[in-house]
Amino acid sequence: MQIKPETAKPLLHDMALAVWRLLPANPIVLRVVQGGSKRTQHLWVRVLYLLILFGVMLIAQFANSSSGQSLTLLAKGSTRIFEIIAVLQLAMMCFLAPVFTAGAISQEKDAETFNVLLTTPLTNAQIVLGSLGSRLFFVLALLVAGLPIFCITMIFGGVTSEQIFLSFGIAGCTAILTGSLAILVSVLRVGSRGTIFSFYVGIAVYLFAGLGLGNLQWTCVPESIIPGVNTGMTWLAIIHPYYALEVALNHIRPPDAAAVAHRTWPFNHMLASPQWAYMTLTLLASAVLVGVATLFLRSGIKQGEAGLLRSLQLRFGRRKTDQERCHRIRRVWSNPIAWREAVTKASAASSGFMRYSYLIGGATTGVLFLYGYGSGWFNPVTGTSPTLARAWLIWIVMVEFLVVLLMAANTAGTAITRERDDGTMELLLTTPLTSRYIVWGKLRGLISFAVPLMAVPAVTVLAAAIFDMVRAVPEPVVSLLSAVLLPILLTVYASFACMIGLQMSLKSRKSVQAVMASMGILLVVAFGLSLCAVSTSQVPPEIASITVPLTFVTAIYYVLDPGSLGRNQFGTSANPFDLNVLLCIGTLIAAALYGAIVAGTYRSMVKNFDVIVRKQQK
Repeated sequence: MQIKPETAKPLLHDMALAVWRLLPANPIVLRVVQGGSKRTQHLWVRVLYLLILFGVMLIAQFANSSSGQSLTLLAKGSTRIFEIIAVLQLAMMCFLAPVFTAGAISQEKDAETFNVLLTTPLTNAQIVLGSLGSRLFFVLALLVAGLPIFCITMIFGGVTSEQIFLSFGIAGCTAILTGSLAILVSVLRVGSRGTIFSFYVGIAVYLFAGLGLGNLQWTCVPESIIPGVNTGMTWLAIIHPYYALEVALNHIRPPDAAAVAHRTWPFNHMLASPQWAYMTLTLLASAVLVGVATLFLRSGIKQGEAGLLRSLQLRFGRRKTDQERCHRIRRVWSNPIAWREAVTKASAASSGFMRYSYLIGGATTGVLFLYGYGSGWFNPVTGTSPTLARAWLIWIVMVEFLVVLLMAANTAGTAITRERDDGTMELLLTTPLTSRYIVWGKLRGLISFAVPLMAVPAVTVLAAAIFDMVRAVPEPVVSLLSAVLLPILLTVYASFACMIGLQMSLKSRKSVQAVMASMGILLVVAFGLSLCAVSTSQVPPEIASITVPLTFVTAIYYVLDPGSLGRNQFGTSANPFDLNVLLCIGTLIAAALYGAIVAGTYRSMVKNFDVIVRKQQK
């Protein structure tokens, strides 16, 4: 059928107008961007983001600078600084994109405006793309704002414009992918706390698990292995942002196009240019996720109808008897608030699937590590390699520790805002329960929730220490002292994260705001104290042994490997026994300091609880 010219012109006009209304002139984008640009909160986020990038660049510059450097050394130092801030930018994009987008649809549902939004003339695509584009606008604006800082690294050479734009492209595509996935999860799941909780844990597991798998020999592309080195590019470079960035920074050499020409299309092109393949795949995956979210957008409004799985269960499943329908008797704690927060499905920690998945996965990983360590997986030639095994153990514990911190901060961030969202805060205020009773119950329940999660890495380290003690190996992978100090630090850090989330949950009106604030504060504290740990190589090991337990994330590394405290510019002349004693003293100081912060914040919350809650009820 031939379209007449006079008919084609209005058709093209209508198509262009539809595309224009789909995203650039989308009412949701205009409303959120115009209103959000005036918020002081977003201004401080931009300032903090740029300060972190600029501060890290300055610290790296001072650490690599010395008098009388040649231009070659300056260029190498500039390259190293660029690599550090490029990785930091990618990490912050992985964190900020879900923060801004995870509650896009869920906030509408929590505010009970989602059904009103569905009655407007907006299509499903306009709602989904408007929610995604309005939130990603702030993330991509942050990304562009950091471009001048990256251009500063080009002053001394060693950094090309292609590397800068590739790093920005990888970070931007990662933000779009995580944002699209967050929108899909928000559409499929009702409620913001479950959305953010499961999504953050999934993102963290994917990133850290990919980092660990990429270091294994069997994941390398055979055509990229360098003779004599036996290392090469991993297959994960086409789907993992960190390894794609490593290729863009020329840290990893991809195989030549001629070497992989025999492979099936398009894998031959993807392996030859993994950085471009990653960006292409992430954009395609984002389009698919947005399309699925568009299709299922209105499925969540059928509140009273049974879903497909529920319908099949009711039709073909066995009906329960009256005796089976009875709930088992539960033993309530002396503080019912704490019991409800830690045990029942009505609590903020009610994602049993994620909790038990973590427990089972962590226990399985610990068993596999012990089996591999005893079987000589880490060094097939000599049958044992404590250094490599210790590095793997530290990596496993660090991943588990960070995942638990995310879970604890998210759970605590929704502990009080959940009461407002569910309408149970008014009922709580009418009971004889005092503010001290409520706050202490929330805090105790949150710590009771986090302690079993923290026990997974602690038991893994203790089992490794006992395993080496029984075998009487000359160089154990981890000492028994480390196994004793680690649970102390894990407990105080978990309590600190829970208290931060609980404080933000009290002061915030919505769950998403509380989670964003608590995770932001936790990230700043952990990152800032970790930067302080970088200077431990510049101080005597005796001072470093006392101060490193205060450095949050990096304290886990030094507790599991105390010998690294002596490997600095002062040499290894320090007595290991003295360093261990000082490390114990530093751990006790850290426990007392963080405990005092938790106690002070608790007293402040109890004092101001009634005033803040009643003010927010207006």
